Amino acid sequence: MIALVDCNSFYVSCERSFNPALEGKPVVVLSNNDGNIIARSDEVKDLGIKMAAPYFQIRELLKQHNVAVFSSNYTLYGDMSARIMATLGRFVEHVEVYSIDEAFLDLTGYESVYPDLTELARTIRQTIAQWQRVPVGIGIAPTKTLAKVANKLAKQSGGICLLDGEEQIEEVLRNFPVDDLWGIGRRYASFLKHNHIKTAWDLRNAPDEWLSHHLTVNGLRLAYELRGMPCKLMEPEPAPKQAICSAPSFGRMITDLATMSEALTTHVSRAAEKLRRQESAAGVMTVFIHTNRFRKSASGEVAKQYYNSRTIELPHPSASTQELAGYAQAALKSIFQFGYHYQKVGVILSGLVPVGFRQGSLFTDAPDERLMALSQLMDKLNDRHGRDRVRLAGAGFDTSWHHRRQHLSKRYTTQWDDILPVS
Repeated sequence: MIALVDCNSFYVSCERSFNPALEGKPVVVLSNNDGNIIARSDEVKDLGIKMAAPYFQIRELLKQHNVAVFSSNYTLYGDMSARIMATLGRFVEHVEVYSIDEAFLDLTGYESVYPDLTELARTIRQTIAQWQRVPVGIGIAPTKTLAKVANKLAKQSGGICLLDGEEQIEEVLRNFPVDDLWGIGRRYASFLKHNHIKTAWDLRNAPDEWLSHHLTVNGLRLAYELRGMPCKLMEPEPAPKQAICSAPSFGRMITDLATMSEALTTHVSRAAEKLRRQESAAGVMTVFIHTNRFRKSASGEVAKQYYNSRTIELPHPSASTQELAGYAQAALKSIFQFGYHYQKVGVILSGLVPVGFRQGSLFTDAPDERLMALSQLMDKLNDRHGRDRVRLAGAGFDTSWHHRRQHLSKRYTTQWDDILPVS
């Protein structure tokens, strides 16, 4: 059996965890630059406010209903997620962290200790509620896909749902919309309904040949999972990313190359840190810039736009911040144009290989091991003393371009000055 643990409105729950006065009140969390709503409490959902709604369009509506508004506090959310995942590891051996607020648990063999697996789920929920003050829903079923279905039902039935037995699973799948299935997007959902496949039960019983032809092997695996045959195995150790991107929007419009250069150096540093964390090196780099397509000029017309990118195949795979920053700056200078108000500059590292990968060449020098050692030393110092304590001078000291966060809460778990006092 597999369990899926999913935190309810995770970002909102993290804010409520350290501010009990928010319980029962409408709360929203905004995206970078306070742009769109990315998390809503149930009270906000009842008001009819949609996910991803632009903040500037509904600001007055939020004020009218006394909705508490928060900027994204990813430092807090990431640390709370790590604590919750560590708590899950106290109960079961194999935990697959699926996202910041979801994890699969392999319950194979635990039936001998907990004949009623809902009792184990109840203990997990109570422990997380007590230790992290975050509500979670737990769905238990024979496969990952069925656990996703059970988890969705758990939110409507007290937080726990166990799908076990053919009759119970059939009853649930007959009433489960196909467009709510894990892995079925809008396009596939429309196609399936057009072909009279409206429920998960219909998809489960569709012919294998038809599924393979129209939905590829992934659709066939989905059907097998709905039949109770596991196709998506547990992955306690996450697979290395195939590409790494760092490209947060500016907090204000940028027009000069110097500030763009500082921002790009900062983004490259972030991406390189992630690269070294998974022990990879990048062979390809893409730098891109673009303006804000929604920005209007003083006359009310849409301002002139500019988009461009440059992809570089590096002479050798690298994970050195200094080396990657040098190539990034050269790419930026080749595409930057004066006279525009830029909203974003970003970098994508791809062509990832293990950091020890070496392929000799007659025409290029081998990577400088000293640069890699220096980058690793920077990581150690920053881990010990705080982010950006040691950084490249090219990143500058001007933070005015950083993304806007006017409603940011405190970093209660990672910043000494923000720790709640006890009286």
